[in-house]
Amino acid sequence: MSLMLLKTCKAGAATVRMVSRTSSASASRVSMIGRHLTTSQSAQSSSTPSASSDPAEPLVRFESLHSLRKATLNRPAAFNALNKEMVDLLQPQLEKWEASDLASVIVLRGTGKHFCAGGDVKNGDLSSAALAKQLATEETWADSANFFGDEYVTDHFIANMRTPVVAFIHGNTLGGGCGLSMHAPFRIATETTILGMPETNIGLFPDVGANFFLPRLDGELGVYLGLTGHTLRGKDALFAGFASHFVPSERLNAVEARLSELGAKAALEDVNAAIEEFVADAEELQSGPAYPLVGAKRRAIDAIFGRKTVESIITGLSELESGSMPLDKLVFEGEEVDIGNLQQWAKTTREVLEHRSPTSLKLTLKAIREGAKLDIDEVFAMDLRIATACCVSTLVDYRMYSSATDSQLHVFGSLKNPTIHPDFRVGVTHLLVDKRKDRAPWSPSSLAEVEDSTILKNFFSNPAPFSNPPVKPLQKRAPESARPYREYPHARFSLPSERQIKDIVTGEAKGSGKFAMTKDEVVARVAQEAQRLSGGAEKIGLREKVNEVLQRKCRVGEQGTLRWVSSSTV
Repeated sequence: MSLMLLKTCKAGAATVRMVSRTSSASASRVSMIGRHLTTSQSAQSSSTPSASSDPAEPLVRFESLHSLRKATLNRPAAFNALNKEMVDLLQPQLEKWEASDLASVIVLRGTGKHFCAGGDVKNGDLSSAALAKQLATEETWADSANFFGDEYVTDHFIANMRTPVVAFIHGNTLGGGCGLSMHAPFRIATETTILGMPETNIGLFPDVGANFFLPRLDGELGVYLGLTGHTLRGKDALFAGFASHFVPSERLNAVEARLSELGAKAALEDVNAAIEEFVADAEELQSGPAYPLVGAKRRAIDAIFGRKTVESIITGLSELESGSMPLDKLVFEGEEVDIGNLQQWAKTTREVLEHRSPTSLKLTLKAIREGAKLDIDEVFAMDLRIATACCVSTLVDYRMYSSATDSQLHVFGSLKNPTIHPDFRVGVTHLLVDKRKDRAPWSPSSLAEVEDSTILKNFFSNPAPFSNPPVKPLQKRAPESARPYREYPHARFSLPSERQIKDIVTGEAKGSGKFAMTKDEVVARVAQEAQRLSGGAEKIGLREKVNEVLQRKCRVGEQGTLRWVSSSTV
């Protein structure tokens, strides 16, 4: 057993306790972190985002440090929630940096404790009440729809930039904050990260290109996270696939300083290697609550959320909750599982879904399933079409309208459009304006009243069944060299996917042999392949993830060899 070295490095008022082994590589890493924590002190007073309520402060601060360019969302009183003015500032600056030969890497972060708590979907700093009023008036629907369009332009641009983008997803990173970060090649979570897509809670849907990101997570995690709005905390974001790296928050300034040293021709591999110098070590990664979406619970997520309809998903949760669901596919023989805890999770999850807008749930499931088949450009165009429809939200009696014939529509007076989705306005009013926690008066109120054909017609058809606001094409500002992709070209810098692990176990991976492998052999092969793809050292967290996947998805046979167990719904 090698000895453990404890070293303490001070950076200003902050003290960092680092643990490393006595290898030369580990000692070098400790020394490097300490050096950057020290050398970054002089820049901290200007580069560390600090909370400010000065109205003269710009809503986005732009800074340069050698070849590094930094955009800091600067609206701390609102947890850096994204509004139109911020988008209008951010987009042209990103375009300038992308065109510059002097910018080697771009850092996105937020002032204070949070990265970005979402998009305001407002003009300027209007209140939630003003947004509700805007959605209630046909003449101003286009204002809300235009914000979605502007926001998506920036998110789509980030998804296609050649210049490496590093997002510090510290603190609240929700909704629109995910849009700014999830498509970047490098997404650094910290112990403060609270990340999620809570849109179904206000009658909306996971947008900002999330319908490309979510279906490309392992198994049915994306469907589960999209429908429930479940939040990922700290290292959960790394193991779920939202974050590419996990770095203690006290080292973020040192990461910045190191990135600024890369030079103007830095490749993605160079940026990845620089970040890897500061990631949490194994002991730090294991501290705190364990990642919860593992084992039988994760099997339940894949089995239940892999069903075709929202109704059948809720039925599956009810069956698990009541004990009527066969557990042979969720619990392996000899495996210790707290069934009561699993049933409580099913109950809580069912109650969350039943609290949400039925229309939003059906819309979200359809969008995620469609997104799995589309390229990045097609998903953003789809999201914009759906978001525009969500702004057609005048509140009328749904049953009265849905039963009217074409010749009877004049009874709705000056209404120029059918009421497509009143729930967005209802959700904003109920949750954000009135701050109520009971179930909102969704219309329709139940899943049974929401016809799948209506979802297809209102949100996915082309042309749309409404004219105000008009469905505009996505304004692509991406570099001319950008080409639509169906898988993230930078995925190799994150932890290996479940599919990659499966291909090695089953022998489908390129170069795999014909013989079954043991657990240790699979872990070593996955680590070797991940290092080859990323061009760097083994990622922290890789072994933990691979071991969890193998334990959950494989049966052990003769001589310890593994057999992959196919997924199926229950």
